[in-house]
Amino acid sequence: MIKTVIPIKMQKLAFNKSVLQKLAMGLFFFASLSAMMFFSALPQKYDVEVGQVLQENILARNEAINTIATSKLRQAAADQVPKKYTLNHTITAEVKNNVTDILNYVKEVRNRTYLEDQEKVKLLMDRVSSQISEESYFMLMSMSETSLKELETVTKAIIETVMEEGVKEDSIDRTKTYVIEEFKSLNIPQELKGIGEEIALLTIRPNMVYDREATERQQREAMEAIAPVRVFPNQVLIEKGTVITSEHIEMLKEMGLLARDRKADISLLIGVMCVSAFLVASLTFAVYYFHRDVYNNNLYLTLLILIILSTLIISLGVKNISNYLIPLAAGSMLISILINPQVAVFASFTMSVVVGIMLGNDFSHALVALSGALIGIFCTAKVSQRSDLTKAGGIIGGAKFILITGTMLLNNSTALEILKESPWGLVSGILSAILAIGTLPFLENAFGITSAIKLLELSNPNQPLLRKLMLDAPGTYHHCIIVGNLAEAGAEAVGADSLLARVGANYHDIGKLKRPYFFIENQLTSDNPHDKLSPTLSALIITSHVKDGVEIAKEYRLPDCITDFIVQHHGTSLLSFFYQKALESADEKKPDEASFRYEGPKPKTREAAIVMLADCVEAAVRSLPKPTHGKIEGLIRQIIKDKLSDGQLDECDLTLKDLDKIAVAFSKIMTGIFHTRIEYPDKLKELQRKDLNNGQYNDKQFARQN
Repeated sequence: MIKTVIPIKMQKLAFNKSVLQKLAMGLFFFASLSAMMFFSALPQKYDVEVGQVLQENILARNEAINTIATSKLRQAAADQVPKKYTLNHTITAEVKNNVTDILNYVKEVRNRTYLEDQEKVKLLMDRVSSQISEESYFMLMSMSETSLKELETVTKAIIETVMEEGVKEDSIDRTKTYVIEEFKSLNIPQELKGIGEEIALLTIRPNMVYDREATERQQREAMEAIAPVRVFPNQVLIEKGTVITSEHIEMLKEMGLLARDRKADISLLIGVMCVSAFLVASLTFAVYYFHRDVYNNNLYLTLLILIILSTLIISLGVKNISNYLIPLAAGSMLISILINPQVAVFASFTMSVVVGIMLGNDFSHALVALSGALIGIFCTAKVSQRSDLTKAGGIIGGAKFILITGTMLLNNSTALEILKESPWGLVSGILSAILAIGTLPFLENAFGITSAIKLLELSNPNQPLLRKLMLDAPGTYHHCIIVGNLAEAGAEAVGADSLLARVGANYHDIGKLKRPYFFIENQLTSDNPHDKLSPTLSALIITSHVKDGVEIAKEYRLPDCITDFIVQHHGTSLLSFFYQKALESADEKKPDEASFRYEGPKPKTREAAIVMLADCVEAAVRSLPKPTHGKIEGLIRQIIKDKLSDGQLDECDLTLKDLDKIAVAFSKIMTGIFHTRIEYPDKLKELQRKDLNNGQYNDKQFARQN
């Protein structure tokens, strides 16, 4: 028994759930594209028989070449080409030699004195030809040598004159008539004329040889000069009431319109499957090669396929109104916002090819749809609010209006046709915007994807959770806003997602809402509740704000990407203040360091790591006495160094160069916030303290004193 050994890598690949899911999605995508292209490109079939009277007009579905009509016209052109002949001088020489041979044989027979004249004539008729009369043979027997010589010369001369002009097979009778006329015009004895005519008519034959190669060459040239007979969409091929002939059947079969001809359907299906396989493979390769993160996320792939197929289904419905109404831009904008603008470009080319096939291989309309889709991607690459989609729809509509007008002018369309079709470009842009705006929230919620628009909505201070944070924990709210500004600047410096970093920072400390006064930024008095608690309990309360934040995030249905900031913004950092306090108060047993660390995990993304650093920097710089630019930058770099040495940045892909850029960006922001202030004179300080103590601030009094 032979045991088959399957490599371990192959086994893992075969049973990898993710790979199987991708394979299933790919097959579904391939089958869906093939079905849409096949059924939309499948023409109406006609079941007709020879001799049947047609009950309806048969129309052409697509632009095509009528090969039957073209073949007929080309064959007619070839038949009109006259046959080509070549003059063969050898034949002329052979005919003249035949005349000489006949007369030489006459001389030979004449010299046979032992034969009677009747026997000689009979011999000549048997050996030469019976077409020459007995009378002529008798005359030849009695003719002198001089007369025979003259006869030979005259006959050859006439033959040469006639045959030099060329004798064709079909003109031999006319040539013989010409020979007779030539002899009649000669000034020689009548008997010589008669004998010469008979010999010439006997020997003369065609010397124009048919040149097949030259004839066929000219026939091919004539056929190639005939332009193919084209039929256009909705053109009547066979009119109602026509009696169907075998030629009609052949034409319908040739154009794939005959119902009983399944070869055309099979050919169309194979062609569609080839195109579909190419489109799926090229899109897969592009996503895999340029955006591995999207390829590895089956949720993104499912969303990509869903948007493409939905857009194509909508296109199938609206193409019956106008081919220029196809809202390809809606799908492209959704893919750009929810997944990636570059992936949207690849998807747009895929959709445009499918649309071109669905429109009967009319790629001029597909080009207009593709142009609108690409413009939609450019307009939504950095969308900041939902109203931007409305603006994008207007831009798309205007661009398509201009493009439709231009292409129709190139095709010499009339002004009425342009006015009829161009407005559909405007409608298409508006329709694309409506579809994108209407479906975007549903897709965001269904797939748990947080778009830039959703992030901007979350950053609005009027959001219920942010408003609650501002009212119940104002210190934490202010801290989050500053951390958000720092994170945004740091993310921009290293090319990370600055919007995500800022919004994540805005929500990273929402867990402090549960016990706000246990955090120093919310303590309005000098009374600190931690003074009455053990270090271990204080550490437990402080670290629990992460879990509390996750619970609040679930309650308010915050996206997972924002929850990740709540969980990861401290990593597994040590609460050094309380740990040191525990060390100082410990008698003998050293406190467990793990009890004073956050549970983590460490930051997984650059944005989460930047928020961690920004959180530490904001708190530390705020506690600096008389901060200067040098002190601030030194402290920032020390914090980054400590986090790096503590291993908190091990699981994100920030480089040392990135950390240097982040430090510079943080330093610039913090220096701007904690800049050196002008020292007021003592009198102004006293007035300021007095006004503040009275709970009011008198601007006029301050102005007079100043």
